Amino acid sequence: MEIFKKAFDKFDGLIILAAVFLFIHFDYANLSTLDKVYIASFAFWTVTKFIRLYIVYKNESQRDKSKKG
Repeated sequence: MEIFKKAFDKFDGLIILAAVFLFIHFDYANLSTLDKVYIASFAFWTVTKFIRLYIVYKNESQRDKSKKG
């Protein structure tokens, strides 16, 4: 759980809640350009969060290895 605390900021929860709210209320049969931009930006945000989580995980595992041996 310590890795998640380091990888996620306090406003990430608000971003996720806003995304869920907007994704529920989208009219997927008639998406506007703004809706498509929002979906693309949230997808980019999600990918960057996974990359940040991976980096934090790798740094933590390297620290654990250096402490052990």
